[in-house]
Amino acid sequence: MDILLKPILTEKATNESELRNSYTFIVSKSANKVEIKKAVEALMGFQLRKLEL
Repeated sequence: MDILLKPILTEKATNESELRNSYTFIVSKSANKVEIKKAVEALMGFQLRKLEL
């Protein structure tokens, strides 16, 4: 099961990435917060401080 389906690359998401070091993804509906956090940490190679759904 793929948890992170694709990144959102809109102007708003890009601005958030630059200003707040935040990233936006479309995720699987069946994934929970713990699974999403682990998938993002594995993909990015660092620990998350905060995860918002």
